[in-house]
Amino acid sequence: MKHTEKILTLSSSAVIGALLLTGCGGSNDEPAAEAPAETTAAVPENESTAEITDDPSDGEASAASESPSASAAAGDQNGGQAASLAAVDTLLAKYEGGDVVELDYDRDNGTFEADVIQNDTKHEVTLDGAGENITNEQEDGTADQDDLDELGRASISIKEAVESAFGEVSSQGGTVLLDDVSLDDDNDTLNWEVELDIDDSDATYYVDANSGSVSSNN
Repeated sequence: MKHTEKILTLSSSAVIGALLLTGCGGSNDEPAAEAPAETTAAVPENESTAEITDDPSDGEASAASESPSASAAAGDQNGGQAASLAAVDTLLAKYEGGDVVELDYDRDNGTFEADVIQNDTKHEVTLDGAGENITNEQEDGTADQDDLDELGRASISIKEAVESAFGEVSSQGGTVLLDDVSLDDDNDTLNWEVELDIDDSDATYYVDANSGSVSSNN
């Protein structure tokens, strides 16, 4: 009987040892079990990045931001409002302290012709159709006293007059180009006379050189 109990005791010890080994083996394998969890956590991060990069709304926002530029470029045709205003800016930058007293657009040549007075000297200047580059210039002697007097009486600039005249036809469709703008004293009323070409039809607007009010006999 004593011999049998000893065998049973050894068997019990073997079983307990096997269980302990199994438990230790489970502890050693825990880092390997955590690795898939880390991989799984990384996947949503990648998916989130892909969603931000490929979000269709981003493309729509980009297209929307580009459309105003495209529209502006289409409206900046040679001889149009933007080009006319650019021509005035180009001239004033070149002839600092001067005044633009007349600006014409020649559709046949696609160029602007301008008269500028600087330090009582008159200059005749040619610009490209976009109004950005001076292509020819020459002095034309001393400015007429009448032109100097009219400039002294005007409080509305030629640029403001052009903006006002084009503003009168802004709701109309078709192509609107500048024909001519100049100061005109008619019966002691000083106006900027702005002639526009609207789809090959002439229209004249009178911008009061002091009040800025616009009238037309069209």
